[in-house]
Amino acid sequence: MKGFLRVYGVTLAAVLGCVVGAAAVFLLAHDVAFVRSTIRSDDVRYAAVPGEQLWAPRQLVPGGVARALLGVNDDIELRKALRGTRLSHPENPGFSDPSYVVNRNEATAWLTDLVQSDPSSQRRAQAANLLGILSFSDALADFTNRGRLLSSAAGRFRQAITLDPSNADAKLNLELTLSRTKALNLSESGGGTNPSPGGKGAKGAGAGEAGSGY
Repeated sequence: MKGFLRVYGVTLAAVLGCVVGAAAVFLLAHDVAFVRSTIRSDDVRYAAVPGEQLWAPRQLVPGGVARALLGVNDDIELRKALRGTRLSHPENPGFSDPSYVVNRNEATAWLTDLVQSDPSSQRRAQAANLLGILSFSDALADFTNRGRLLSSAAGRFRQAITLDPSNADAKLNLELTLSRTKALNLSESGGGTNPSPGGKGAKGAGAGEAGSGY
């Protein structure tokens, strides 16, 4: 007997190939459904307990095929960046808890990557806005480098507006940053220095809830 065994005129290899292919399709369909449901449920969990590890659905087919098919990799990265920003607590500038610093560094890396490479101008704008908020928060705690950090924050907010002119958070944050910068300049020109002039910092998108604005 030469070649593969034949069953009713069909090679056994062909039969096995069909079975394997069908199994792969079934597993991939399972992964696609599971990724969708996990993102939805983790968005709800994030609103209640942002400190949990989220948006990392297990997949039966290796290589992240299901996420690639759904096109959600960039959405997940933005969600993780939002989480990192929120857990770094930009509303408490200067607080040196090590976990805050770790989350701030991770969020900054994710956001920078999103601004540089995300195909969606809206997501890039959201990322730029969040980077501006982090710079603004740093400016409140760093008197020595405050001018440079406020300038960096304003630049990020302008970048967000250029990428997405409908981004109201970036517009508000830019206005607040320019007001803070103007108040600082007036204070210093008058012979005084105020380590924390003005109000409590930028509002707007801040550490907004994941799943919004997509």
